[in-house]
Amino acid sequence: MFRGISNISIDVKGRLAMPAKYRDDIVENANGQLVITIDHTDKCLLIYPMGQWVKVEKTLMSLPNMNRRVRNLQRLILGHAAELEMDSQGRVLLPAPLREYAGLDKERCLSAKLISWNCGMRMFGKPPGKYGCAKRRKMQNASEVLNQVSM
Repeated sequence: MFRGISNISIDVKGRLAMPAKYRDDIVENANGQLVITIDHTDKCLLIYPMGQWVKVEKTLMSLPNMNRRVRNLQRLILGHAAELEMDSQGRVLLPAPLREYAGLDKERCLSAKLISWNCGMRMFGKPPGKYGCAKRRKMQNASEVLNQVSM
């Protein structure tokens, strides 16, 4: 759904005007609902249409939380997630703590990104053991997914 780079503006109330080229798709495919969360590797935010977010959330929740990296990833990405609804003018209100985390103020950059199992946008504030065999396989699978998520 998201491709390319767009310059965006955030008004004094913290509302982001979604680029016009995405608005119809967001309304049509996600009923105007988005989820925004932090990126655990960069000081930026990740924006997903609701349908894509559900896939990301399901994938993260299916990982074995006995692994510290997995727990940290779940805590950061899922714990900071906020549901947004686009208004009739194509704006979404960005939560203040997330704006602060990414250093967002007035004019910023929206960059589309694609990962093998999800599609979302990044919003930059600044230019841009001892386990059994089955348990070990599950941990290896978790590491592979973490490497994908780690970008």
